[in-house]
Amino acid sequence: MAIFGFQICFTLIMASFLQKITPIYSLGRWLLGNGSLIWYRFPSDQELRKAAGKPLTKKENGKLKHRRQNKSLTPEDETFKIPKNIDITLDVAPVFSFDLATLKNYSDFEWLVNYTLFGCLVYILTELYYEVWVPEKEFNISMVWVALSLWFAFRNLFSIFWMYVKSRAGGEISMSIVFGMISFILALASLMVKEETLEFGLHDSLQKNVSVPVNSKPVSSVKLLLASWSCIVGLLFMFPAVRMAQMYVDALKYASGRKLKTLALHINFFAPGLIALLWVKPVARDVIMKPTFSKTQDVEPLLTDGQFDIIRIIIVLLTCLLRLFLIRTHLQAYLNLAYVKVLKLKKESGLITNTEFQRTIYQIFYYVGIVATQYISPLVFLLCSAMFVKTLGGYSWFSLDSSHEDAISHNFNASTYDVINENDSHEDMVQKMKENIHALQLIFTPIFLRGVLSYMLWWIASNWFLASCVGLLYHSYLTE
Repeated sequence: MAIFGFQICFTLIMASFLQKITPIYSLGRWLLGNGSLIWYRFPSDQELRKAAGKPLTKKENGKLKHRRQNKSLTPEDETFKIPKNIDITLDVAPVFSFDLATLKNYSDFEWLVNYTLFGCLVYILTELYYEVWVPEKEFNISMVWVALSLWFAFRNLFSIFWMYVKSRAGGEISMSIVFGMISFILALASLMVKEETLEFGLHDSLQKNVSVPVNSKPVSSVKLLLASWSCIVGLLFMFPAVRMAQMYVDALKYASGRKLKTLALHINFFAPGLIALLWVKPVARDVIMKPTFSKTQDVEPLLTDGQFDIIRIIIVLLTCLLRLFLIRTHLQAYLNLAYVKVLKLKKESGLITNTEFQRTIYQIFYYVGIVATQYISPLVFLLCSAMFVKTLGGYSWFSLDSSHEDAISHNFNASTYDVINENDSHEDMVQKMKENIHALQLIFTPIFLRGVLSYMLWWIASNWFLASCVGLLYHSYLTE
């Protein structure tokens, strides 16, 4: 059997399916282009002239037609001014797949959604494989799929951030940089909190990992690296969270009178904050496992530590499903901004050019790909982090007892590394590769990875919620 055996065969099959099926059926294309979303069309020049009381004469029509046929029509010939409070009705149309091709960043959104879907399928089937056959000394290759999903989400957010930098959007960039700096400070403060309050297990995992030199200062170094990573997350999450807050407020207005939809929107918005509270030990573990305020009474815990940890991961996964389910509701609230902007223009006096009026309406639909990417990318961050914590942290879906972690050996022997020679046979090379991979697993033990990845998961949820709250305050008080 090869180094990865079943896993590498299954991965190649899924990669082939990803290449062959996505042109025919695409989840990303279906989410945006199945006809459930409605976008506002901008009026034509003829409709604007008619609404503004500036109809063209037959002579002008013939002259413009002749110049258009000879391609000598300049922008000044087609540009004219109309009153801002022009009385015109916008036509609406459902969004279909053929409307999406020209949208900015739509291809990035579609690829991220499709790849993450196949990555989740690979992860689920690989988890079943590990639960049933329990392979030893075999690297979980589904983690590569999850890591690539995380990389694509990071790349999309960074490309959008860089787009704002190149467009010299001073307000957005300044807000993101300031929040990134605040995130760095808050991350350092969070990492200094005692384990009895924020239970990441980071300090204990580093102390128990004997592969780290005793005289080094690994704890401070790792915490500084995590704080720097937290700063980058805050930098990239700020503007998507502000956009998320705006869509949340608008979606609540359109869901007025629909109690179930309103409740779902509230849960969707506050769920990351609730996830962050699950890592606050006095609020979550102590209350849920021992629901009593009596210090003298000995109460049997409702859950084991392993059960509580796996339930936290399940809650994160359910939150991701809820956010995916409500993506169209939020995107429709964003698309309705075209109509809102026209209403605001009607309250203003003065003139505006026809091209500027049309651009104001169309750019809402043109940037829906970016908005969808900003909505889905933090969700992918949260989803991938939860899968990392579950798998690399050594948890099990069915064996919910955490006592197995005590049996993990932390002894590391440098002789475990075997050098592969050219004269070795194929079987020897495969065996040595397995042993080297297993040696790396002894360095990055499940307890060590559990501490680091638990903090990352907690920070993604808490930072996303904090940035969304800042965006909510911004749209509630500063944009009115």
